[in-house]
Amino acid sequence: MKETIIVGLPAYNEQDALPKLLPKMEQLSVQFGEAFRVVVVNDGSSDGTAEVLKEACRTYAWLQVIDHERNRGLGEAMNTLVRFVTSEYQSSDVLVTLDADNTHNPNLIPALVAKLKENKLDLVVASRFARGGQELGLSFIRRLYSRGAMVFFKLFFPIEGVHDYSSGFRAYRIGYLNQAMNLYKQRLITTSGFDCMAEMMARFSKIGIKAGEYPLVLEYHLKVGRSKMNVKRTIAGYFRLLMKVKPPVQGTQKKVKGTV
Repeated sequence: MKETIIVGLPAYNEQDALPKLLPKMEQLSVQFGEAFRVVVVNDGSSDGTAEVLKEACRTYAWLQVIDHERNRGLGEAMNTLVRFVTSEYQSSDVLVTLDADNTHNPNLIPALVAKLKENKLDLVVASRFARGGQELGLSFIRRLYSRGAMVFFKLFFPIEGVHDYSSGFRAYRIGYLNQAMNLYKQRLITTSGFDCMAEMMARFSKIGIKAGEYPLVLEYHLKVGRSKMNVKRTIAGYFRLLMKVKPPVQGTQKKVKGTV
């Protein structure tokens, strides 16, 4: 049976970006056919995001929305998404996450999925730091921060084949996510901020993972409005991971099956 491709979009106040992003998913629905879904976690948006999504659900049969009544932060939106897909889909299915602000190009999704399957990986990261990757429209100081973060995580939480720990554009084998959630007792993500994506990678590094990267052209110039990320808070969150992220008790004895 053909695996299902689930695209997960954590969204907060993206009323302007979603009408530009969701039509791009229609091409993927044609390519993947019935085995294609998009799940948006509307994280308590205070603008017109809920109305945009309600209207989009009338247009796109592949779209499903999960609502948070109040804004809980990116970490909790990701927790909701991971818990949903691991309970509703099969181990052989694939979850692809990307930002809902239209800075990630969904046309990369087939390539990420293909690499995941062909190389029998647990995770593929769309990476700015892979050969051919770029960052368009990002300030010099943000580029500097991202490279500093790369050095930090490669030093303290090394994963072979991965350099971009903060990219939210990823393809996961759902079976691996399920096993990781079980090892960490359903607490794969404990932070609510933007450092949650790096926290996931840090935890993966402690249990073993077979991962790779695919070049990403980050189109930050397409973003509407100001960034929601607090850079200082995010960096502080990275350092807290040194104390927070430890191997789970089971993980110290046995790595996740099928990983390196």
